[in-house]
Amino acid sequence: MRIAIIDCGTNTFHLLIVNIIAKRKFKKLYKTKAVVKLGEAGITKNFISEAPFKRGLNALKSFADKIAEHNVDMVYAFATAALRKAKNGKDFIEEAERQTRIKVQLITGKREAELIYYGVREAVKLGEEKSLVMDIGGGSVEFIICNQQKIFWKHSFEIGAALLLEKLKPSNPVTHTEIDKLHTYLEKILTPLFKACEKFKPVKLIGSSGSFDTFAEMILHQKGQPPLSNKKSYQFNMEDYAMVHLQLINSTTQQRMQMKGLVKMRVDMIVLASLLLTFVLEKTGIRQMTLSAYALKEGILADLINN
Repeated sequence: MRIAIIDCGTNTFHLLIVNIIAKRKFKKLYKTKAVVKLGEAGITKNFISEAPFKRGLNALKSFADKIAEHNVDMVYAFATAALRKAKNGKDFIEEAERQTRIKVQLITGKREAELIYYGVREAVKLGEEKSLVMDIGGGSVEFIICNQQKIFWKHSFEIGAALLLEKLKPSNPVTHTEIDKLHTYLEKILTPLFKACEKFKPVKLIGSSGSFDTFAEMILHQKGQPPLSNKKSYQFNMEDYAMVHLQLINSTTQQRMQMKGLVKMRVDMIVLASLLLTFVLEKTGIRQMTLSAYALKEGILADLINN
């Protein structure tokens, strides 16, 4: 069977087309993504503005063309935080189906976290020890405490990088006062996470979003090493990450535009993503970090072919 998986994220829409050969076996045929920034100018009002609404529809139209080209049998499309919360999210889903015949299914934050876990498990050997999976999206951030066998705790928090950017509107570069304000906010909202970490004591953090890809690519560029390409995972040196973090929080937008490995769509959001990650690392005391190149769409695929 040939299937297409669409992940309608807050910042980016992803398309993955695969041939399922047998249980747990598949061949990747096509993969692409489109920057849509659904939260632009409306994420704090729970509304998708006109321009991102059109960008989202155009992305799905181009995906529909690729799906037709590849003679796909089944399409599985899922939407996350931005469309979950938007007052006109249902309008977008209905218009998308009318224009493209793609039926987009809204999933809850907890279901999203579960699917991210399935994706990460296909890319990283989790083992018996407990890990904290962190997926920094535009509208929400998912945390999962898990090992190879099971999930011990999961939660989705509405503190995505695009949402924080709209709420805080940080200076250029971000100031110490603004960082302190962010820490105070995160201390309160992430209380359930820190209590769960005290209980389950994860020893490693696994990052599964584009922000973690960016941190890794920046480090590899600075060290003169080849890019990630098709690697499923990457082991961070924590000193390397700390160096990149300091560069980001002390830089202006213009300076970040020139940084190797930092794609333009993340230039504004990456500072808040790095501040969020660093705060979590400091609060939990975790000193190991791994990138998973697999996330939600691969988790959806794993769930489908395993069941």
